[in-house]
Formats: sequence, C-alpha cells, structure tokens
Amino acid sequence: MPRLERITEASQVPPEGLADFEAVMASRGRINAPQSLIMYSPALSSRATALNDALRAALDPHDYEVAVLVAAREQPIEFVWHAHVPTALKVGVSEELVEAIRTGGDLPEVGDRERVIVNLGREIVGRRRVAQDTFDAAREELGEKALIEVLMTMGNYLMIGCVLTAAEMEPSGAAPPLPNLPS
Repeated sequence: MPRLERITEASQVPPEGLADFEAVMASRGRINAPQSLIMYSPALSSRATALNDALRAALDPHDYEVAVLVAAREQPIEFVWHAHVPTALKVGVSEELVEAIRTGGDLPEVGDRERVIVNLGREIVGRRRVAQDTFDAAREELGEKALIEVLMTMGNYLMIGCVLTAAEMEPSGAAPPLPNLPS
C-alpha cells in the first residue's frame, strides 16, 4: 500500500481541480498509478501529463522507452522499471538490451542510437555528470533536438520517481527486479 491514498475518482478532487482531473482522463482514459499520487495537486498532475504526452510525441517510441528504462535503472525507480519493460519490448527494444540496462552490464551489439542513449543516461542519472565525449557522441547521433528530448524524458521520469519512491508505490508486473547498484 502506498503512503497516500490513490486519487482515481473525480469525487476525490476539489472542485477547483476537476478541469485538471478531466484533462488527465482525456489524455490517459484513466488515472494511472503515478497520476493517482500526483493528483493531490491537480494542476501539476495535468501539466505533468501534458509534458509526458509531449515527450512521447517528440521521440520515437523505441528511443523514448530506452531513455525511460535507463533512467529508471540508474535512479533506481522499481515502479517505472516494471511498468515500462513490457512496453519497451513491444516497441522493439531487445531483451538483451533490457537485461544489460537492468544489470548495468556491458551492452550487447546494439545500434549507435541505443548505445548513446544508454551511455548518456548512465552518466547523467547514475554519475550526475556527462563526459564531453559522451555528450558529443549523443549530439552527433541524436541531433540537438532529440538530445534535449531524451534528457527531458529521463528528467521527467526522475521527477515521477521522486513521488513514487517517497509514497512507496509498489511495482507490479513480471519484469525482473533491479539489482542494487554499486556504491
């Protein structure tokens, strides 16, 4: 059980937040687990949903899911990891890449685009800095626009992860758990 009651019904939202509740419902068709906590601030919830929608629209689904997985692994954010592994597999992220991200191990034979996204995420999220050669490789491979979109996607999930982790939202799903990161 999370530390906060999940807000999933309009009746749980104050009148001034109903338009924001409806905006999230219009986007998602439901109030998902993260939104059920963020909905304690309906205006932020609708804006967070709009940002998430914009990031999903901006990036190729494969790139988006690789960025989400590496951010979830490096933070770590178990709930996001479990929620996104099935989606990543559906959009063509290989099981071998998912496992390499999960364990923090060497990457299998992957494309340059996947490699730069994983390396970028490992550095910015895991080490809190990005080496010049990593940045240059990402900029070269992704272009400046997609580079920013990948970084924003990672940051968006770190923000969501703060809420999920603090509220102790338990993951669901069949994805293997994230191992402990080395200190």
